[in-house]
This record gives sequence, structure tokens and C-alpha cells, in this order.
Amino acid sequence: MNIKFWLKDIVCTPARWAGVIVTHRALLKEFISKDLRGRYAGSAAGLSWAVIMPLSQIAIYSFLFTLVFRVKLSMIELGTESFVVYMLTGLFPWLAFSEGLSRATGGLLENSNLITKVVFAVELLPVTHVSSAYILNGLGFILVLAGFTLKGLAGWTWMWIPVVTCLLWLFTLGLAAFFSALCIFLRDTQQILGIVIFMWFYLTPILYPLSMVPVTFHSYLRVNPLFSFIEIYHQIILRHVMNWELLFVAALWTTLSVFLGFFFFHRLKPSFADVL
Repeated sequence: MNIKFWLKDIVCTPARWAGVIVTHRALLKEFISKDLRGRYAGSAAGLSWAVIMPLSQIAIYSFLFTLVFRVKLSMIELGTESFVVYMLTGLFPWLAFSEGLSRATGGLLENSNLITKVVFAVELLPVTHVSSAYILNGLGFILVLAGFTLKGLAGWTWMWIPVVTCLLWLFTLGLAAFFSALCIFLRDTQQILGIVIFMWFYLTPILYPLSMVPVTFHSYLRVNPLFSFIEIYHQIILRHVMNWELLFVAALWTTLSVFLGFFFFHRLKPSFADVL
């Protein structure tokens, strides 16, 4: 009976989160707006930094890998000879994922006063931090895609970008729900996750294509949940093809993250105020 109850609870939890987001959408919008304004509060340029920062990243990477290292890739295999183009295609989705997960993990602790003194939907906090990270890094990604368009790289498969990004956002949110709840009870979670994300970046084919890695390690890299997401971006943006197997794997990882992450958050939520 307990197993049936838990399974039912796991299945119903994402619906509860969706209901919370829809019901409190006005408050969520205000939280996201406040979080975005708070990033650059007091600075002269304000939200302009959201554009200046990605432009500076693009400029430095272009300089390093075009004029200094001069790395060349296979046009037939990857859809581009430019290492910068290949790297930028996967870099900004990764930045959105890593920043959203990192900020959301400590988000409940940062807002402990709000949680203990005000009755509100705590689920909005992870959604806020993940969403604001995707909005800010999304601006950089839009600039990258605009540059690719000027270079003649645009194709019909780009219509899949919002779909893949939505899946990646949900995958991030599921992990954010899990780690933000865990962080309340295990304060070292933020530091541990920082190390994991650092290693995760180099185990994901962003700075290198899979073909550069010895075949022996291919199966290990494919186990990486971010592998399928980043590879889909590479293929739909540069090669103009959709790999349905990768999309299925990405959707599977998203489903697992959402159901398990939301369920874990839901089970620990009643104890948040007591521990904080």
C-alpha cells in the first residue's frame, strides 16, 4: 500500500508544481523581475550588463580560438570548421543550466526569512532562480544565433531550439528542486555541487567534439545527461538535422529529473521552516 501511495505521489507532484506556477504566475513574474533587477542593482549600466557580458565572452573566445590556437574542425562531420562556432553553440545552454542550478541550490537558504515568516508557495523560489538564469543567458544565446544567421548558418531545424531549451529548463528545474531541498539539511551541498559542475563541464562535449575523444570513452560520455542536450543543439543548429534518439534520451532524463526532483522537494517541504 505504501509503494502505491508513493508512486501516486511521484506521478501527481509535477501536476502540483504546474498548478502552483499557473496559480501564482503574477507573483512568479514579480519574483523573476526582482531577481533580474537585483543582479545589477546600483550599477550604472544596469540590465545592459546582460548584453555586455555575453558579448565580451564571445569576443574573447573568438580571439583565442581564431587568432591564437586556430583550431580547425571537420565541416562534414560537425557542420562547421570554426571551433568558436562549435563551442558557442553549446556554451550558452550550459551556462544557463549551470548558473540556474547553482543559484537555485542555495536559493532557499538565502530566502530563509521569507520561508519562516511568510506563508507562500516555496516552489516559486527554484523556478525564479532557474528562469532568471535562462533569461539572462538566453540573451547571449540570441546574440550568438543572430551572428550565425549573418554567417548563413540558419536552417529550418532551428525551430526545435525552443523545444530543446524547454526540456533543458525542466531538467534543470528538477535538479534544482532536489538540491535546493537537500541544501537545507546538508549545508555542504553548494560546495559539493560546485565541484561537480566544474567536472561536469569538461565531461560534456562543449570544448571538444566527441570524435576527438578515444572511442573507449564514448560510452561513458554518453551516460552524461547533458550529452544528449548539447549534442542536439550542435546538430540542429550546425548540421540542420534532428537526431530522434538523442531527443528521446533528453526527454527521458527530463522526465526522471522532474518527477524525482519535485517529489523529493515535496516530501521535505513540511520540514523547511523547522530546520531553517
